[in-house]
Amino acid sequence: MPEGMDFIELNQDYATLRGNMKNLDSIHIQLGTWIDEQRYDRKLDGYIVETYHPLENGEEEVEIYMPINV
Repeated sequence: MPEGMDFIELNQDYATLRGNMKNLDSIHIQLGTWIDEQRYDRKLDGYIVETYHPLENGEEEVEIYMPINV
């Protein structure tokens, strides 16, 4: 692990959605809407995790993990 980086091990349940980085705000909204429609409770004291994935065309995808109570 690089110097100065913190390591946090997360042991919780997540809802996740992946899409183009250009649509980051929309992806967050869609994921929040899905969580509400499924009647999951968002875990407000948990960490939201985003991972970034380069694409061949120079663009980037983001995958959002939103903590939920199951």
